[in-house]
Amino acid sequence: MDSKFLQWRDAGIPQENWNAHRKFLITKSVCLIVLSAIFLLFTGHINSYATTLRERVNTLTKKAEDYSKKQEKHSLALIFINKAIKLQPRNANLYYKRAFIIGRAGQYHYAIKEFSRFVNNKNFSHAVRFRADCFMALNQMQRAVNDYTAFLKRKPKDGKVWSYLVEALALMGKRKAALNAIHRGLATGSHWSNRLTSLQKQILLGKKVIPHRPLSN
Repeated sequence: MDSKFLQWRDAGIPQENWNAHRKFLITKSVCLIVLSAIFLLFTGHINSYATTLRERVNTLTKKAEDYSKKQEKHSLALIFINKAIKLQPRNANLYYKRAFIIGRAGQYHYAIKEFSRFVNNKNFSHAVRFRADCFMALNQMQRAVNDYTAFLKRKPKDGKVWSYLVEALALMGKRKAALNAIHRGLATGSHWSNRLTSLQKQILLGKKVIPHRPLSN
């Protein structure tokens, strides 16, 4: 006698029910196998879709960034980054990249609004100094100074931003404050010391200071 039948007999299952019980167990096993196959197929499809979506977003973002660096191509850059955002509307990095694209397109008022969404987010610590670039482009120097200063309080050894602060102060006619910022910037030992020294000479000689291009780096 089959060992299974012996187990069923010992378990008190009537002999006349053995065949029905056997069919039930076979059916149960088949159902479990089918469900497992469906689950694996479904999860595999989800993973494949997620990978495809991520690749599409990366491709769109790359195109947007490339076009944003080319003259007369900013509208195309916006089209591509907006398509990426539509695919991943909760991806904060995409909105941050869009702020750059808008700024590089010369839409500084709009870019300021976009960067303002990130100035208190520790994951986007440079947003405040990029917003300052936009204020400078609009000749709103005091606001630029405020933002550069706020950034330098958190990253006091960033020689590049010290040079940007010097530019803004010089353009406001605040010669003493600009020279003091140069002194503090040089004290960082940054590789931007050459730029700071050049600004120092321009200010001391009364030459016009030419600011950096907004959102250039």
